[in-house]
Amino acid sequence: MSLSLRIALLNDAPLINQLGYSTYPFEDLWDSKSELAEFLENEYSLPVLEKSLTDSDVCWLIAETDRPVGIAKLTWQSPISDPALTGTLLNKLYIEPDETGKGYGRIMVEEVALMAKARGQPLLWLQVLEQNVGARRFYASMGMQHIKEEMFISATQRSKLHILGLKL
Repeated sequence: MSLSLRIALLNDAPLINQLGYSTYPFEDLWDSKSELAEFLENEYSLPVLEKSLTDSDVCWLIAETDRPVGIAKLTWQSPISDPALTGTLLNKLYIEPDETGKGYGRIMVEEVALMAKARGQPLLWLQVLEQNVGARRFYASMGMQHIKEEMFISATQRSKLHILGLKL
């Protein structure tokens, strides 16, 4: 089945809310279920999504086959800790669990890279949890290279993030 991407509109907030919760793949990596719930609320509540969908620096995409199967979120002109390194941040790229392994992630990354390049962005970058070896391998196969590491710190845990980037 073919996959298409479309730019989300304000009235897509409930759909992104639903997809955000159903596609989030890292629940088992959280030590605290209450921190996980708070994180998801801060990412996917309707007020947060509505604000994000009206931000000109942010672009949400909905991936669809015969139905919505995934989401991506981009932030244009986003610096990597060091303002000298700036490009499009791929904040999120999530696909419904029963739709993974069909090449949709590759299609989404390729389309996102084309969008960023069309906007004159020099770099597409993202953060991947160190424990997510499969995603790191996938993004490396897409030509992304390791830039640096940072720490994600919450009240109950610490996780290493790998910053990967693709020159456009």
